[in-house]
Amino acid sequence: MREQRIAIYIRLSHADEDTGRKKNESNSVVNQRGLIHRFLDNHAELSRVPRTEFVDDGFTGTNMNRPAFQRMVTAIREGKYSCCITKDFSRFSRDYIEMGDYLECLFPFLGVRYISINDGYDSREYQGTTGGLDMVMRAIIYDAYSKDLSVKVKTAHLQSMKKGRRVRGDPGFGYRRDPERKGMDVIDPVAAAIVRRIFDSAIEGITVGEIVMMLNREGIPTPGVYFCQTHPGTRKYTGKAERQNWTHGMVVSILRRYAYTGALVGGMREQIAPCKKSCVRKKPEEWVIVPGVHEAIVTPEEYALAQKVISEKRIVAGNSPPYPLKSLMVCGNCLRHLDRYRRTTRFHCRYGRHEGDEGCRSIKSPKEKTIEKAVFQAIQDYMQLADTRKGEWKQQTRELRQSVSSGHADIEKLKQGVESLKCRKFRAYNRYSSGGMSREVYLQRKKEIDEEIARIEAEIVSKKHQCETIEANENAVNSELTAMCETFRGEESLTYDMAHAFV
Repeated sequence: MREQRIAIYIRLSHADEDTGRKKNESNSVVNQRGLIHRFLDNHAELSRVPRTEFVDDGFTGTNMNRPAFQRMVTAIREGKYSCCITKDFSRFSRDYIEMGDYLECLFPFLGVRYISINDGYDSREYQGTTGGLDMVMRAIIYDAYSKDLSVKVKTAHLQSMKKGRRVRGDPGFGYRRDPERKGMDVIDPVAAAIVRRIFDSAIEGITVGEIVMMLNREGIPTPGVYFCQTHPGTRKYTGKAERQNWTHGMVVSILRRYAYTGALVGGMREQIAPCKKSCVRKKPEEWVIVPGVHEAIVTPEEYALAQKVISEKRIVAGNSPPYPLKSLMVCGNCLRHLDRYRRTTRFHCRYGRHEGDEGCRSIKSPKEKTIEKAVFQAIQDYMQLADTRKGEWKQQTRELRQSVSSGHADIEKLKQGVESLKCRKFRAYNRYSSGGMSREVYLQRKKEIDEEIARIEAEIVSKKHQCETIEANENAVNSELTAMCETFRGEESLTYDMAHAFV
């Protein structure tokens, strides 16, 4: 039985928020909360029902990838809430297709009531539909507004970048926000000294690998660690490992950052379509570069010299074919992928080499050919075992097919039961409309029949899911393993495709 509880959903995007870095939530969130609670307090039926708030402050409504929203939907699916309420449709979603899915499919199926205050919408009054053409047009307008706003914001950001202002994100490593000028950066002395040292080392001819080892040996904080140290309580970089170390990619990224010459560099990526997160990298000649915007850490001449050093030290791998165990070998200490060195024909942990981690450095892998032979033999043993168990799998396949057949028969019986109940409800309505049944008796009987129909339909969904699962298992037993064994049966040594198919 679904609990009688109300889920209050509040959302504010970056485009219309008025929060600053020091505020926990925006005034608009406060206004939405006040409006919804006043509505519920004045509603006779809902005023005493327990309420729970779900707030997404700083998330767009053009997609459903919002943490609080996902928690709310999961709780609703689990039967913890019987009603969902928002200020208007746009707070719930600005995608009219997704909005229609929830209003017409998910909420009616789960028996959840949805209320949009400013739109005057209550799903109880519309029997699970979107409320007619008016409601549909509102959702379409919200969606079109979001896309139009996305284009305008993009244009505004481009103009700001051309004026030398940073429009989003935090300053790069080596800089910090200028407290007196919005969108401008000033040098961070501590981080800038690290950047300067990396450039000086590269200009002196020191390789990137040697720079990485030097920084890790001296315990120099990485950009991520330094950001967490200077911004206590930040959520950025929280998904990283507690122990972060310099890597080859970090150092190269700093050496290639043209902003250290004092220029603003922006517009490096472009959205594929309005309101979509997917981006493509633009060509360097299409970037927005405004020189002399902030104080430089290195001169353009030093930057060019560092690029020359990187290019001279760079080794081009070419289009060499992948080796059999590519991306399958991991370090037993840090669980990161091992690198394969052609010169030694062994696998090594790059973090043990660059960071000096004794646990990673102590791992010595056998030669590549030795590991390949062991893996190849293990696969051959597995294929031989598969041949001996073919009889068992055939019997298992027959049992699975019988279960699927029985499940489909049960589904047909349940569907017949639903049709029978619908006929009973229709006959009850005819009796009520002809005066042979009182309104109270009719409503009670209709309620009982609807509940039974809902129960049977839920059982049908469950049965279908069971059949699909069984059929998937049957296909896996029947074809996947057999096909794999037949494909690689004639191989005389380990290949890339064989290793990645079985391991």
